[in-house]
Amino acid sequence: MFLKRLVLVNFRNLEDLSWNPHRGINIITGDNAQGKTNLLEAINFCTSGASFRTSREREMVRQGADFLKINSLMEKNGSQYEISVEMAKDSKLEFKLNGLKQVKNKLFQPGMSVSFTPSDLDLVRGNPAGRRRWMDAELCCFEARYIYNMQNYNRVLTQKNNLLREKIKTSGYNEILETFNTQLADYGSRIIHARLSQLGRLSSMLKNVYRDITSGKEDIYFKYFSSIPLVDKLNLNAIKKSFLDTMMEKNSEEKFKRQSLVGPHRDDLNFFVNNMDARHFCSRGQQRSIVLALKISVINVYRLEYGEYPVLLMDDVLLELDESRQAGMTGLFELPLQVFITSTALPENFPADYRAVKITNGQLT
Repeated sequence: MFLKRLVLVNFRNLEDLSWNPHRGINIITGDNAQGKTNLLEAINFCTSGASFRTSREREMVRQGADFLKINSLMEKNGSQYEISVEMAKDSKLEFKLNGLKQVKNKLFQPGMSVSFTPSDLDLVRGNPAGRRRWMDAELCCFEARYIYNMQNYNRVLTQKNNLLREKIKTSGYNEILETFNTQLADYGSRIIHARLSQLGRLSSMLKNVYRDITSGKEDIYFKYFSSIPLVDKLNLNAIKKSFLDTMMEKNSEEKFKRQSLVGPHRDDLNFFVNNMDARHFCSRGQQRSIVLALKISVINVYRLEYGEYPVLLMDDVLLELDESRQAGMTGLFELPLQVFITSTALPENFPADYRAVKITNGQLT
């Protein structure tokens, strides 16, 4: 996947910008609040249909403007196509593919871009909910029917929690609760199975990438912590049975606490470096290296899944790594991969060739 041309009108502080980026490594420099992150956000939006900063799309419209335009020329598998996004005042975003209106969900597929921003450090040190969102959004997004199972699981989970919170019990309370538990076990076991399958594929990649970044000085692994016993992690029926059995064991406790205590919404993923919990015993530099290795591993998963590398976006993170860890990334930069990196200054001794541009007050020079 390559971005060949980008035209922005009224995207945050980028009032009128046109750019033909390099197919390899692009480094975007500039002082703070000049538009570096805004430019990465625009690239992310035209490759995924989403912002890595906000879910409120109107925030992307430049202050004082009443419309927004994004136009991009993309190349994928040797073919070129144009994606355009427009939003007029008091209207919704309109997406077009080669000039024809298109539904957002049909226009963008997972794996077109991967972003690494400072907030991604929460994948290591943050709360479990953030790691669950990452597994759902980046790792399992192309798993067949995963989104369908997630949507249905969350729907039934809400219904069950509402039932548990009732002060005056509905007629047939226990029968309804049993029905909800059966549905949760069905959808939830499929979610857990998909997560474990994709994590299994990711595991060896992550170990190899992290060793490259640390020049072989550190080892990494992760553990998936589930609210149910996982005797046979790859057997869907075994996971479902364990799910049902655990809900039965927790039945009285759930009724007392008035909330569901079992399922993938309670699970977590933790990382360990040299057998130490990365949340508590790793430096910020090590945590940054973990997330970087994770993102690179996901890129390799996408390459296996779709046959092409995604665009990689790195916002003020790479150049905070020390030189030895940067040097360990030489293998990444040798891939046929388009990379966009923001920094306040050009790097010294960067381990690969690159093209640099500077942004000032929303304008490229």
